[in-house]
This record gives sequence, C-alpha cells and structure tokens, in this order.
Amino acid sequence: MHTYVINLLRRPDRRAFMQQQADRLGLQFDYVDAVDARTDAPEFAEIEVHGGLHGRISRGDLACTLSHRKFWRLFLESGEPYAAVLEDDAILADDCARFLVEDAWIPPDAEVVKLERYGRLRPMFMDRDPVPAHARRVGRFYGKCAGTAGYIVSAAGARKLLDATRSVDDPIDQMMFNPGRSPLFGQLAPYVLEPAICEQEQVAVPSDIRGRRQSSRGWVQGMVNELRAVPRQLAHAVSLVPPLLQGRLERRVLTFRR
Repeated sequence: MHTYVINLLRRPDRRAFMQQQADRLGLQFDYVDAVDARTDAPEFAEIEVHGGLHGRISRGDLACTLSHRKFWRLFLESGEPYAAVLEDDAILADDCARFLVEDAWIPPDAEVVKLERYGRLRPMFMDRDPVPAHARRVGRFYGKCAGTAGYIVSAAGARKLLDATRSVDDPIDQMMFNPGRSPLFGQLAPYVLEPAICEQEQVAVPSDIRGRRQSSRGWVQGMVNELRAVPRQLAHAVSLVPPLLQGRLERRVLTFRR
C-alpha cells in the first residue's frame, strides 16, 4: 500500500518535515503537488461550487478539495486496492508503518478509514466492539470527526469521492466526516482507527489554510446557517436511536497515541 503526501510546492519546509518523519519511521512517501489557492490553477474549473447551508466555501477550502481529488485520481491510476494519504502537517505515531505498509488489518467493507484524531475533547458514537488492528482497534464511527490530515481509502471509495465532489458546497472534511452536514458520510460509512496514528500540528508547522478556511460572513448569517442545518442533524440523531437501544454503540473520545 502506498502513502501519498499532499504538499504545496511553495512549502518545501513542510515537505522536509514529512520526509524527516518518513526517514525516522522507514516509510516511503509519494508526494502530490497540492492545488495552490493563490494561483489560477486549471483544477479550479473542473468542479462546480455552490452555496451550502454554511455559506459559500473559501478558495482555500476549494483548493484543499481539489488537492484530494488529485490524490484520488493518482491512486486509481495505480490499480492498487487501497492507498493512504497524509497532509503535510500530520504528526505520525511511532508504529504507523504497520498500518501504512500493508492492508490486511483493514475491514473488507471499509471504503474509508480515518487515521487522524481531530478535536481532542470531542466525544462521538463509535462501534462498541471494534475489530483489533495490531495494537489498536478499528470500527465505524457515527459523529463529526472532521479533518483530512490522514485517512486510507479503497478504490471503490476513491471513485465514489470523485463522483461526489464534481459539485461541492462544503469543505471536503465536512463532506466526508460530518454526518450532520453531508449525506456523503452515510454513503462512505467511514471507519476510524483508535487510538489514532496521526494528528495535525499547527504550531510546529503552521498551516496555509488555517485562518482562511471559513468564508467571510457576519455572525447573524452564521447563526441562520446553523439553524438551517438543524433538520439534517436531527435526522442523523434519530438514525442512531436503534443501534443505541441495541447496545451496538458507545460514546467515546478518540485518542492519539504516539
């Protein structure tokens, strides 16, 4: 299984940061040139952008989505069944090579497996009985766990993602990993590795997207947008009632273990 790293050409420092980790862990990375929000890259013309429940997404978010689309296409061209992708500010656990080199631990029905801990104190519902994966566990999750700093995708999942992002109205991490905002979450039925094997480090390696991710809008419009999202969030909450009553889910805070 190959591991791809999305990196801006104008950020060789971040590429060096990732390569240092690769050398330390004995990994090989295939680097994907990210779509730069500061340019008029031709990729910006390949998808339609619409205003969604939370306003129109920023150019930085759109560039992030287009960068992941580049990765999905490159992966599908390889003909392999799975691939991993990391963004270039991901901090990696010491044993992550066990999960990035071979795919035997991945559940056969998993189209996406999230590798990242996002939101250090954010609880979410997860499978009560996850499957052992080396010294960790992997299972379905059923609540918001945004961020695209690290995940594994199957060929079927990549094709589904490419089709779903021909037209976008939300950042890619919200589309993939927030059931209260996107129907794509239910189509992907994502898994998560627990404890996670990566998380984003915004202090040591400052992100170009942070600070520019949200479209500019007033607080009143922001409140209106949140209210518009309530029906979808309620529908998702209702869908969790049967598995909760059956004891198949538990509320847990995702952790990150180095």
